[in-house]
Amino acid sequence: MPKYGDNTAKALDNYLKGYKLPTGTTRSGLVAPIKDLQRNYNTMKTMNLNPSDHFFHCKANYEAASRGRYGAAVATGAGYLRELADTLIKRDSLSAARSDLRANARGRAGAAAGKSLKATCPTHHTKYK
Repeated sequence: MPKYGDNTAKALDNYLKGYKLPTGTTRSGLVAPIKDLQRNYNTMKTMNLNPSDHFFHCKANYEAASRGRYGAAVATGAGYLRELADTLIKRDSLSAARSDLRANARGRAGAAAGKSLKATCPTHHTKYK
């Protein structure tokens, strides 16, 4: 019998088959990284996989930061604003916000180091501590 999260990891591994970093028409600037963040949020909601939140935080920030320093700056700012809003408005816990911010930072650091998405953002939730 699979452990909690194993089915999610398998579904995310399947989702990543043939993954290519989105490039679009804009490599840098402000619009492309915002679209990266929004696209990943929408995909996470559509896939409705529990517990995939940290993977999508990591992946969104990885993609945005892969666009260069502006992408990383947009991802950082948007991440902090999002977690602040979630904490103040949705009343999410501070530990949840810290955990999400760590996943965000992991994605940006992996992109900055030139690592692959798979090496940066694990699909199993237990790898995010």
